[in-house]
Amino acid sequence: MLSQKEINEIRAFNRKYTDQLGLLNKQVFNTGFSFQESRVLLEIGSHTELSPMEVAKNLDMDASYTSRIIKKLVKLKLVTKHESKKDARSKILILTKSGQELFNKIDDDSNKQIKQLVTNISPQKQEELYKSLTTAYDILFNNESEN
Repeated sequence: MLSQKEINEIRAFNRKYTDQLGLLNKQVFNTGFSFQESRVLLEIGSHTELSPMEVAKNLDMDASYTSRIIKKLVKLKLVTKHESKKDARSKILILTKSGQELFNKIDDDSNKQIKQLVTNISPQKQEELYKSLTTAYDILFNNESEN
């Protein structure tokens, strides 16, 4: 079991990394969209067929909050809703051309942000960081129950 000191150090890392990425800023990369709105757009753009409920589930967001974000994206003509070929009662979400352009901008800016974050780190330390983060990801999110 982690000690309180170790827990505090993990939390300090989380706060610093959140600050470094600007996740608490009111908008992402000067797009006018919040982090949550951008995440919904990126989630839709990362799949060929995704329903509003799947977006909420994938992002572990409240369904009604996700629905409001999707309505905003539809109103701004960044996303369209279409009938699902699998289930006529369900809708699938697809990025419009403008939505795809915004997706590409946020995706590119996100890549540039990480490159900038590690630019002054030696290639060896970058590899060490990458391995540490993939290990942490695997332990936290790909871990089968040990009980």
